Amino acid sequence: MTKRQHPIAPPPYHTVVAHLVVAGASEAIAFYKKAFGATEKMRLADPKLGGAIVCAELVIGDSLFAVADEAPRWNTRGPKALGGTPIALSLNVEDPDAVAARAVEAGARIIYPIADQFYGRRAGRIEDPFGHHWILSAVIEDVPVEEMQVRMARWWEEPGSSET
Repeated sequence: MTKRQHPIAPPPYHTVVAHLVVAGASEAIAFYKKAFGATEKMRLADPKLGGAIVCAELVIGDSLFAVADEAPRWNTRGPKALGGTPIALSLNVEDPDAVAARAVEAGARIIYPIADQFYGRRAGRIEDPFGHHWILSAVIEDVPVEEMQVRMARWWEEPGSSET
């Protein structure tokens, strides 16, 4: 076996890279650029699939993620085709209120509004126009896990908390 000559995850890659599948990858890329300030690193379209995007790499801050069109032949479908999403992506930002406003202006919908949370973040959740959920947050306080546990118990007693 030959010795590895390249790192497992050369910059800007990290060990885990999310690949988001959507119906309408070109439109999703435009949304991520407008809402989150993403920059496009590369785009690979397959002419044999009608120009479908099989992989586009985007960068937000120091994180890279990929976007691709749905491909039923490989059993990859986006959240809308599945009727929901099993994951949420966390996007750490300076000003979650401003990012949420930009995302809504670009077509996202608020799942829960940006607010100060018991775990020490100002955070909220949006759904992008393609069905993916994004938690937009900024650290406002360092909270030890023991204190989070206490605050969470109090939070559940607040009116409306079970609806979040």
